[in-house]
Amino acid sequence: MGSCILKPAFMGLMMGAMMLWMLHGWLIGEGPANMVLFVLGHVAVVAAIALIAALGLHRRFPGLTRLTQHRPSLSHIVIMLGSAALFALVVHLVHGAPTWT
Repeated sequence: MGSCILKPAFMGLMMGAMMLWMLHGWLIGEGPANMVLFVLGHVAVVAAIALIAALGLHRRFPGLTRLTQHRPSLSHIVIMLGSAALFALVVHLVHGAPTWT
């Protein structure tokens, strides 16, 4: 059971780190460029997978079949998003959470 939890938890940890790194400039008010990069990066990945499926490239290259048929389970998604949120929370608290006193 440990390996079923470790892989999505590690992916979520890396996802949380990447998200904070890309959005840091936007979060501190240095401009929306990082936010646009963050959104466009996700759009590009989804578009690439859709293009692979639409052109039928997964039939010509068997290695792409696994990519186009991957459907993560709900527990995988929950673990991944939970570890991303936990990482973001820890970094937020360590990095200097705002104090309202």
